[in-house]
Amino acid sequence: MLIKPFPFVLAATLILKLAGSAQSPDPAQVLQATSERLLADLKRMPRYTCVQTITRTYYESKHRFDRASCSTLISEHDTRKKKLAVEGWDRLRLEVALVEGNSVYSWVGAPRFTDDTLDKLAGSGPLGSGDFGVFLGGILHHAKLDFQGERVVDGAHLFEYSYEMPIDKSGYRVKVPGGWAVTGYDGTLLLDPQTNDLVKLVVRTNDLPSASSACRATSEVSYKRAPIHERMVLVPRETKLYTINTTGNESESETSYANCREYTTTVKMIFGGETISATPNPSTTITPASETAAPLPAGLRFSAHITTPMDIDTAAAGDPIEAILTTPMRDKKKAVIAPVGTRLHGRLRTLKVSIGAFDTLQVGIQFESIEVEGRNVPLSAVLYPPRVMFVPGNSYRMRFLKPDYSVVGGTFFFNEIRLRPKQLDSEWITVTPREEKDNKK
Repeated sequence: MLIKPFPFVLAATLILKLAGSAQSPDPAQVLQATSERLLADLKRMPRYTCVQTITRTYYESKHRFDRASCSTLISEHDTRKKKLAVEGWDRLRLEVALVEGNSVYSWVGAPRFTDDTLDKLAGSGPLGSGDFGVFLGGILHHAKLDFQGERVVDGAHLFEYSYEMPIDKSGYRVKVPGGWAVTGYDGTLLLDPQTNDLVKLVVRTNDLPSASSACRATSEVSYKRAPIHERMVLVPRETKLYTINTTGNESESETSYANCREYTTTVKMIFGGETISATPNPSTTITPASETAAPLPAGLRFSAHITTPMDIDTAAAGDPIEAILTTPMRDKKKAVIAPVGTRLHGRLRTLKVSIGAFDTLQVGIQFESIEVEGRNVPLSAVLYPPRVMFVPGNSYRMRFLKPDYSVVGGTFFFNEIRLRPKQLDSEWITVTPREEKDNKK
């Protein structure tokens, strides 16, 4: 079956018909050899982790005042020669680990991974998983692959194969209100006949459930081999995720990967409440956070200055930050708990930009601990008084920039897309840590 490709995907490529030359590799033999190699790779895949940086760009719908069907929106997308107008973008940085065939996530440098945090870390934007072989195993085991021809990409002659994954064999899950729904998918694989290796995987969902907020999602994953624990391991090089929402809004997420390495028993992996660990490897160690004291009581006020440089062009939600006290922190009896200059540790929780007649920058900060008498003491605090959000423009801009109130921290808004020194200087008040509810279904 020939899948009609997207114009923007194939802008720099050329589809060729394979000539029946005796010197040309046999497509069936290439598929067989590559499949055997990839399946063997998946069986002995080491447990490893990478840092992924995701930049998500959001595009304006042309159907603000009317409701178009998903078939109409998909058709318009596939035939459109120009992208829609950009409404905004955000960026986040996560640690992703592959363990027992599953992708699990955490903030960079966090002491543990869990299997239920992907949707929590994603915020209000799209975030996909499966780049580390989860899709690939299902396709090679359950889908029929058909040779489509030879494709020249960046001077390399590659073989293209199409596939369809029926819903009863699919493991593709989509977030819907109240839980997750399974969908079928189709797409293509690009294989290198000279090395019998995977170069690119395209995964395109079937019609999504009516309860979903999206009509279609398309992932394009480019792969490479990287040395991990004395082996050349197939890892993602870059991923692009395109989504078409039922409102007509679209998004494009670009993910890059860095610092891929094997992890050790010092990293905790939590699945369904059970903790497992990786095989020890003394050459690479990720040290968990040390045991900390009881959290500070609520109602303590303090002022802080962020000392970590923040470049809007490179910063991302998830980046660790540090700050210092600019006023002493006192207890209820006015005794000094922490003097001026005491270090605080936290994380950038939000970095969003809304583009329009009035550009708006949103920065979310969350403090996690404070150094008191040589110990990291847990710290939960909110801005005092809370900042009021004023966002000129339409209701979509307001929804896009709405702070995540499930996060204990503070959100800043600026009417220009840059940060000056001391713009994040602020007063805070400690609060009782909120207990996260387990929404996992």
